[in-house]
This record gives sequence, C-alpha cells and structure tokens, in this order.
Amino acid sequence: MKDKFSEYYKLDDGKLKEHWEKDTFSFDANVLLNLYRYTPKTRDAFFDLFEIIKDRIWISYQAAYEYQKNRLKVINAQKEAYNEIRQTLESKKGEIEAKLNKFKKHPYLQTSELKTQIESAFKSISKDLDKLEEDHPDFLDYDPIWEKLTDLLDSRIGDDFKNDDLEKIYKEGKKRYDEKIPPGYKDLAEKKNEGNRSLYGDIIVWKQIIKKAQDISESIIFITDDLKEDWWYKFKGKTISPRPELIKEFREETKKYVNIYQADRFLELANKNLKQHTAKEAIEEVRKVRLAFEHEIAEEIKKLEMLLEDNGDENFRENAKRIAEFEYKSTFEKAIDENIKKNDSNNK
Repeated sequence: MKDKFSEYYKLDDGKLKEHWEKDTFSFDANVLLNLYRYTPKTRDAFFDLFEIIKDRIWISYQAAYEYQKNRLKVINAQKEAYNEIRQTLESKKGEIEAKLNKFKKHPYLQTSELKTQIESAFKSISKDLDKLEEDHPDFLDYDPIWEKLTDLLDSRIGDDFKNDDLEKIYKEGKKRYDEKIPPGYKDLAEKKNEGNRSLYGDIIVWKQIIKKAQDISESIIFITDDLKEDWWYKFKGKTISPRPELIKEFREETKKYVNIYQADRFLELANKNLKQHTAKEAIEEVRKVRLAFEHEIAEEIKKLEMLLEDNGDENFRENAKRIAEFEYKSTFEKAIDENIKKNDSNNK
C-alpha cells in the first residue's frame, strides 16, 4: 500500500537525514517577511542557520518578488502597531470612565478615586509604550535585514517565467482553484481584486520550485509560514502533514521528493539534523508569530466572504467590491490613498 500512496507516509529518520544533508532549501516570502516580526535574538538565530546552509539556499523568483513588494508594508505595520494600541487604550479608558459615571451616587464606589487610579495606570502603560516605540528600529530609514538578505541571496534567486508561461499558469490556476486543487485556492477571497500575479502567487511559487527540482539533482526542502488548508492536510483542526496532492504532484513532475515545513518545525529539525542549537524560546516565538498571523488572515478572509455573500441587494457585488478594495488595504496604503484624494481635491 505504501508504494501506491507514499505521499501519505512520513519518511523514516534515516531517509530524512539524507535529505537534510544534501537537499536544496527554498523559503517562501512569508518566512522572510516574518523576520521583521521577531525579536533581535530570534532573528539572529535564523541568520545563524542561514549562514550554515547558505550554499544550499535557493529562492523562487515569485517568493523574492513578494518579499520585495511587501517589505515596506510589513515594516510600516510594526510601527503603526503603537498608534493602534494607543487608540485602543484611549477607547477603553473612555468606556471605563463612562461606566463609572453611571455610579456616581453609589454609596460604596468611590468613582473619583477609581478614575484617578485608572488614569494613573493608563499613563504608566502609555509611558512604557512610548519607550518601546522610541527603541523600535526605524527599518524604513535603514533596513539591516534587507541588506543581510540581499547579500545572502545574491545569485541564489531563480528566474521569472516568461509572460506566455505566466498566462498559461493563470489559466491553469483558475481551473485548480475551481476544483480546489492545492496550493493557493484559499487566497481567492482575499486576493481576487489584486491581479493574477498576486491571486495565483502560490501556484507560481510552486511551479518555479518544481522547475528548479527538474534542473538539479537534489530534492527540495521548502519552508513556508502559510498555514492554510491549501498547503496543509488537516483533520479536526490538527495539521497532519503537507497536502498529499502536493507531494504526489512534485514526485510525478520531478521524480524527486519535497519536504515542506513551517518555520518553527524547520528550526526544530535543523537542531536535530544540522547540529544547530536554536533555543527553544526562539522556536516558540516563531511558532506564536506564525499562528497569530494566520489567525488574522483567517478572520480577514471570513469578513471578505461575508461581504461577497448575496444579501438581496441587486448591487451587492459592486458594493462589496468597493468596500473590499478599501477595507483590506494596509493603514499605510489607506493613508497614501487619502493624501492622493486630498491633493486631487486641492488641485481642482
């Protein structure tokens, strides 16, 4: 049975170690972008590992393109987090004060004293937040992560597909998404208005990895922090393995094997197979960042699906499209759009 359905079975430790000793490592854009979301210590652990395997690293053109395209957005989101937290704190403080005002005549609640204590607590938090923001590196001004990756990946990025090949992939991608063939079909709701290059980005990455494997003698170890079910085989909320369809497709197209890992699992196995010594705390931080980010994506997709659901309004599709195009831009992008509109209005 195993010989017919090998894609459902894990490799034994001996075979796995052989792959880790010689295979090519390829990283998805989300792994590179998550470097901005880690503490310096955890980020350094990643770069230490990159240095050990640098002669075996190869990045698909699409993954490198998505990193370059989204780098500033990710950096800006980290900076904007402080303002968002301040706004949340102010909102919550206002809610608490409004609640307390309802109990001014309460015989035992000293509302004025409570307000003073709350004000003091919020001021203390705000002061700590200011200090954290002050210490946060300004990667928009100088980005050492970008520079390190630029040096690391020099001559290690694949070529892009020609336009004719991309058009074929877009056509194939539509069919794959309609039939829910992995990877990428879970991006449909989130990216349907972003153009084909973005909508079918996962398939382009996948096809470029397959092409690389066809051109070399080694198999591939692919690391992605995409947690959606179009990459992972899940059962009752538990991730079992990469999608068996992907393992099978890769084997049929290349006559080789692909191991697919999330970043935290990659670090764990590097400790075991490459004699690396990444701390457990760093691995746990990587895991938490990945899970938090995927939860946010799941919530955004759920909102989009609700927007695109027929609500009886004959114009619902057009209205939903307009809302989605604005709501799901980053704060940075929205600010730019608002400034453009303001300038256009002033110039009229």
